[in-house]
Amino acid sequence: MTYHAHAALPHAALPYGPDRTLTLFLEDFAKFKGFATRAEFWWPFVLILTLHLAIAATGLIVIGTTFADDLVSHTSIPLGADPILLNIGIEGAGAVFAFGLVGLHVIIGVVTIMPLIAVTWRRLHDVGLPGPTFFLVAIPVLGWIGLLLLLARPSAPEKHRAKWSDARL
Repeated sequence: MTYHAHAALPHAALPYGPDRTLTLFLEDFAKFKGFATRAEFWWPFVLILTLHLAIAATGLIVIGTTFADDLVSHTSIPLGADPILLNIGIEGAGAVFAFGLVGLHVIIGVVTIMPLIAVTWRRLHDVGLPGPTFFLVAIPVLGWIGLLLLLARPSAPEKHRAKWSDARL
């Protein structure tokens, strides 16, 4: 989101809920210039993360119950053999469902990766940091945590640079 011409409120005070922020998230999917409020970043981020976690939990439940059924169906486990190491696979409807969930993860990831990078870039501009700070994600764990902490900072309009502004408005 950039400063919208119709907005009478200051940038940080714009009252956006999940519906408006998701609309902006999808409308500005490839816009790297401008600024994004905390709500514009966190609502889509949390909703997408929740969606991925729900899909993963569903998949783990399906796979877990399928494995449990396979373990119970093996009546001739050799003495001293670890049942987990036996040839156990997901077959039938469980396999189709599991692969469907993996496909759903991939589709959601492909559809949301560009908008997430763009809104992160604009959010970094809003806290007064250059967009390439995003590449902290290349540092495993500590970079991710550091970037999330930077994205949680309040807006800093006094640190905004003219080159970050969206020239269209």
